[in-house]
Amino acid sequence: MPNSCRIKLVFLLFCLVFGRGDAFAQKRNILDSLGKLLMDKNLSKAEKSQILSLRAYYFNDIDSSLISAEKAISIAKEINEPVLLADALEELSHAEYRLGNNSKSIKASIDALKLYDSLGLKERTAAIYGQLASNALSDENYKSAIKYLKNAEDIYNGSDEKGNLILTQLNLGEAYRLANKLDSAAYYFNETLLKNKSTNNAIVQGYSLGNLGMVLHAQKQYDIAEQHLEEAIAILEPLGDDYSTSVYLAELGQIYAKTSKNNLAESKLLQAYDMANKAGLKEQIRDFSRNLTDFYKTQNQYGKALEYLEVNRIYQDSLVNKASIQKIEQLKANYEIGKRESEISLLNTITTNQRNQMILLAIGVLCISVLALLLFRSNRAIKKVNLHIAEQNTIIEKREQEKALLLKELNHRVKNNLQMISSLLSLQSHQLSGHPAQEALIAGKNRVEALSLVHRKLYQEGAETKIALKEYIEELVLGLFHGYNIAFKPKLSIDDSSISIDRAIPLALIINEIVINSLKYAYKDIESPSLDVQLKKVEDHLELDIIDNGIGFSEEQVDKKNSFGLKLIQSLINQLDGSMERFNTKGTQWKIKISAD
Repeated sequence: MPNSCRIKLVFLLFCLVFGRGDAFAQKRNILDSLGKLLMDKNLSKAEKSQILSLRAYYFNDIDSSLISAEKAISIAKEINEPVLLADALEELSHAEYRLGNNSKSIKASIDALKLYDSLGLKERTAAIYGQLASNALSDENYKSAIKYLKNAEDIYNGSDEKGNLILTQLNLGEAYRLANKLDSAAYYFNETLLKNKSTNNAIVQGYSLGNLGMVLHAQKQYDIAEQHLEEAIAILEPLGDDYSTSVYLAELGQIYAKTSKNNLAESKLLQAYDMANKAGLKEQIRDFSRNLTDFYKTQNQYGKALEYLEVNRIYQDSLVNKASIQKIEQLKANYEIGKRESEISLLNTITTNQRNQMILLAIGVLCISVLALLLFRSNRAIKKVNLHIAEQNTIIEKREQEKALLLKELNHRVKNNLQMISSLLSLQSHQLSGHPAQEALIAGKNRVEALSLVHRKLYQEGAETKIALKEYIEELVLGLFHGYNIAFKPKLSIDDSSISIDRAIPLALIINEIVINSLKYAYKDIESPSLDVQLKKVEDHLELDIIDNGIGFSEEQVDKKNSFGLKLIQSLINQLDGSMERFNTKGTQWKIKISAD
């Protein structure tokens, strides 16, 4: 499911903190009032810590919120007030989350959760579960997010805080939607719409309608999905919610595109893109530019498609996240280890007391206690061995993650280097205009760009070493058509197959050579030129057919001994353990078979 479908739940999850629902227009007055209270010299330290936590909640400015929360934490630690410390840690978690420091946000939430657990404050614990769910959604860990929200729902079901229950169920619906569990998502969105009839909360109504519309879109119920999305936009746009409004507009544009309402589709997609640009929403700019690329490709407007594809690449590169997954996992593990260490400490204390009592008993009882002690030590030794094994497994997992990141970075650097070489060849070819070497430089540039495309795909798709052929070959061929200013549209029929990079690179060069040869030489005096590229998997091999309706190969061209392009094609086919046939009937047909593995 594309990232453009993800709706920001920060506001809703923050509402779970204390059940506060003050309108945004009141925040300035509340902040001023709290500021005046802080100037009262008769305030106790506990009251001061509490007011600072409240100010951290109401600040729109993230830095001010962060500073206020840290001051509240310092005072709460000084006077040893666990409830106030937990409140301040909770606000610190929210501020760090808004700042984009997900690992710091999780650490503060877990520290607050420990305190609320120890104090038996269930509803405050539920609020922390909500924040942890928000962190999990940011990491696309939908299973954990659902687990946290289910824990919060269980707590709120036993309380009178129905507003918090509605918000929790709304977020559960979104978590299920992102996890592609559409029936569960639809159930929770309908539940929130039903419950909201009594509370009449505009934000809840807008998000419920919009997200339900996205679920219905995924279920191909286009008419009712369109209705829900339009209602959601009408509610949220006047409230200034650019994030959600732009996502719903893009979703609506995709529905119009699927129902052949092309003018409306283009209008909504461009409106969503412009709104994201004005609001500085980088992820949405990336996703909406991809939507526009796909739309313009279907409309045969390849210039616009390539324009938005370039925007997509720029934002994709800037948003590549080598974030601290290891730190997050360590924090979670530390919380679990801390609980286990407390249990072990308690067990050790009980065992020591029992041993002291048993010393007073008879020799027979003493023998039993010695035996118990030996068993305890043996068990502890086993636990140490298990712990060591677990630590080694953790180290191995971290190294695998590091290898994956290094491989991705390597592909990124190779892609950049190849693009630089391509640019140099392009510049050099311009300087050799009219020179016989210019054509060789342009051919070399195209070959380098074919190699660069392989590494860009690997970089975008992560640590995988396989290339999805459909999208790759389509982009390669369309790029050549655009580069040679070809007016007609190629016919592409590519299976959803994938092959390793070792085979993708020679295949890319083969297609590059054949397509360029057709574009340069085949269509002289041809009124209706055409080019078909077909690739399908048959049993254990791939069959590639490239067919043009051009003037064909002359015998002189076939027998030409010094044709580097033909030699290169034959050499690459041999490298792939394949075979090639060429037919000259109403044009030229290349039929190539290679092994799929």
